[in-house]
Amino acid sequence: MNTITCKLGTLFIIVALAGCQKNNIPLYQPSRNNVYFGFSTDKDRDSVTYTFAYTPGLLSDTFYLPIRLSGNRTPHNMTFKVAVTDSGTTAVPGLDYAPLKDTYTLPADSGFTWLPVILLNKDTLLTQHSVGLNLHLVATSDLGVQLTDIITARIIISNKLEKPDWWDRWMTNYSDEKFELFIIATNGVTELANDQNTYGLYAPQSLYYIGLMDDLINDPVTWIANHPDRGYVLQPQPDGSFYFYNSATPATRLKVIFDPSANRYYFVQKIGGFVTPN
Repeated sequence: MNTITCKLGTLFIIVALAGCQKNNIPLYQPSRNNVYFGFSTDKDRDSVTYTFAYTPGLLSDTFYLPIRLSGNRTPHNMTFKVAVTDSGTTAVPGLDYAPLKDTYTLPADSGFTWLPVILLNKDTLLTQHSVGLNLHLVATSDLGVQLTDIITARIIISNKLEKPDWWDRWMTNYSDEKFELFIIATNGVTELANDQNTYGLYAPQSLYYIGLMDDLINDPVTWIANHPDRGYVLQPQPDGSFYFYNSATPATRLKVIFDPSANRYYFVQKIGGFVTPN
């Protein structure tokens, strides 16, 4: 009987101690709310790219970066701050991007917002090389930046075109100038169908877009006359050539010559020769 009583007493003590130990385990509580760049992949955080080449004539555009909250949502707005990282940044304020605001707002009862970064199309050298804008989040009285691995972002800004993977399926004789004329003629189309199994379904649409490009290549004078709202001009030069450009961005231009023997205009390529219709 005594043995049973001792065992029951021992078991009670063990249970009691276990209960005490469980209650004394500290729970993790973040010291404060934090913000971070909420990219879906680390590759995006390394660099996201924007090119004005897809929007000829556009003087500026707003690029949005995702901002997320780590911590508890609040019933009031919270303020966060972003700064330019000097190291690695080659973009110039006022030329490649508009200066950042002093602070930005994470709305009440929200764990997400967008950071607007205004990019500028004033740098004529962007047609030759890209520039980088490195950003990092900065702590405020409302929000910390303790997640140090994910508080930086990099935007690559350019005005260059690259040959798209669909080009050889639909087009011939790639050049940056021909791709630019395609985008201008189609009013911003940058993609044609390229899926092996379904691209044929889009043949009428693709051929229509290519026809629009050919009209511009073959006769820019008539094209400009037919699209006065688009803002393009053909400006004569002292040497007898012309520059084709959007009046909003005169520094971004294509050289054109007129051949009297053929009675037609030709767009000149940097790589040599002329832009050919498809």
